[in-house]
Amino acid sequence: MANKKLKNPFRYLPLDSARAVMSVLTLAFRHKKMHVSGEKYNQKVKGGAIIAMNHTGFSDPFKAATCFMTRRMFFLAAKEVMMNRFIGFLLKGTGCISIDRDQSDINAIRKCVDVLKDGKYLLIFPQGSIQSTDEVNKIKSGAVLIALQAGVPIVPMYTAKRKHWWNRTLTVIGDPIDCKALCPKRFPSVADLEALSDTLLGKMEECKKVYEQIN
Repeated sequence: MANKKLKNPFRYLPLDSARAVMSVLTLAFRHKKMHVSGEKYNQKVKGGAIIAMNHTGFSDPFKAATCFMTRRMFFLAAKEVMMNRFIGFLLKGTGCISIDRDQSDINAIRKCVDVLKDGKYLLIFPQGSIQSTDEVNKIKSGAVLIALQAGVPIVPMYTAKRKHWWNRTLTVIGDPIDCKALCPKRFPSVADLEALSDTLLGKMEECKKVYEQIN
């Protein structure tokens, strides 16, 4: 029997070190986590999961990471962001997976699937780039594609910029979406991916409506 390749026990040391430093940001953001039902959010999604969040600023990855502080979280970032050697070095150490948005980046998708199958969280901004408004009206299908390949749920969430720095950061989180249950096909079509993306979009819009009611 061939020996299984042992995993490096220190492979998450850079990420965990960054999480320890980033824990200070929990005091800055002071998250107020609400469920889409309007009640306080207290759900725990075990194993790997994709966190699908709207994108309004550079602080969004830090908001998401501190929102789920007890879990290791990786996130996708455009390769353009990684072009700067210093920034690229820091982001890779803090769980960033670079992706080329201009083509089908198979290598990046594989890394995402590996992270999810290893039981970690993966933050994805389905809108792609930073948006100039707080609206959620169009998303890409990358999140649902990766969720199907990894066999993990997608957790929709919505937040927005605070009106004042002293305000708590309000985040509305929806129920996990089981993409495999909605599309059990081994090879989903483009239409299947679009339908799942519409479902995710609808759940993110629900989170936004609740956010506006509470805020």
